[in-house]
Amino acid sequence: MLTDTRRPTIRKAWGLLLDLVYPPRCGGCDERGTTFCSVCKASIQPPDPDALQLNQLNMLVCAGVFEGPLRSAIHNFKYNSDTPLAIPLAQLLSDALAQSERFADVAEVEPTLLPVPLHSARLRARGYNQSELLARELSRMTGWRLEKGLHRVKNTRSQVGLSVEARGENVSSAFAWAGKEIPAFALLVDDVCTTGATITECAATLRALGGTRVCAVTVAKAVDDRR
Repeated sequence: MLTDTRRPTIRKAWGLLLDLVYPPRCGGCDERGTTFCSVCKASIQPPDPDALQLNQLNMLVCAGVFEGPLRSAIHNFKYNSDTPLAIPLAQLLSDALAQSERFADVAEVEPTLLPVPLHSARLRARGYNQSELLARELSRMTGWRLEKGLHRVKNTRSQVGLSVEARGENVSSAFAWAGKEIPAFALLVDDVCTTGATITECAATLRALGGTRVCAVTVAKAVDDRR
């Protein structure tokens, strides 16, 4: 049996071999040699603070605006099975949280990471939950606990193309808690916040069951509600 100390070394060597045979490409610009290049990262624009105010949340942190290379990277990650992008995108989440003075004020205790769930039917179709992959990498980077107690019990249609009102109706009563107890400090993790309907409904579910502090972090904030 392999020891725990040998496993990371083997995984690293295997990863290096794969990179030689199949060089990674930037999810934002398709440049060879990296999953998300420094040029694309430097192009990320911070969201308007006024767009980060949502009901039911103590605060929302977003790494950048959903446009340009960041939008391309998220699209490849979410729809094109480019799952290695979970690492650089989760790093953006970690950096955004570390740079947020407001989050530092709120985070008196370590948060519990809650990925926004997919319905089981959509999970089977896609093969993975992009929010869970982000949360797992963020947990690895920060040491914060990951909890998958939040479940989607309503198979909603895609939010893309829906109006603000329709988005809210679409996710109404879509979530339920199946964990042991509601975390004292929950940090929802998702890829994109558009109108905030999904995150708000998740937060409302937690608060209705006794959650006292609920924040959220996403890779991007959309500036056009129709996306």
